[in-house]
Amino acid sequence: MTNFVSTLCLILLCSATFLGSTTQTVAQESGLDGTYILDETASDNINEVIETAVERLDFVRRDIARGRLEKLNPAYREVAITSSPNEISVTVDNQPPLRTPAMGTPVAWAGPDGQKVYASMQLAGRRLAQTFMSADGRRVNDYTLSPDGRTLTMQVTETSPRLSQTITYKQVYRRVS
Repeated sequence: MTNFVSTLCLILLCSATFLGSTTQTVAQESGLDGTYILDETASDNINEVIETAVERLDFVRRDIARGRLEKLNPAYREVAITSSPNEISVTVDNQPPLRTPAMGTPVAWAGPDGQKVYASMQLAGRRLAQTFMSADGRRVNDYTLSPDGRTLTMQVTETSPRLSQTITYKQVYRRVS
């Protein structure tokens, strides 16, 4: 029995060491850590995307939806990403950073409109998936780093039962040296 317990402890210790080093390697190899500035000319016009999304709504709901979508979809001028084996942090403009566990566990967070949402983030290679869930719908910010490491593209996808269609747009950022 003592050998069994010793062997089990050794296996658990090795597994924890292996999993810990794998997580750390993923965070370090992603290359996403850094600060990026918006490239407006390469990015989609968010206001045009919002207008297309609300054009099928009736007059009253159109104005309400437009105002809410504009508040929830600002064009972030600066994005800063930091990661460790246990945590991912994304800071946009001068807002407080969003910090979540690195393995994708959702945390409660206040969105740009002050409403409670659940946010999660996961790194996979040169990609960061940031997901926001609320009573109104779901938003995914899918950040992808270019092969040369100089360009970060954020592909946004928003779905809501209150909208007649999915909203999608991209924002392109250049790495600050």
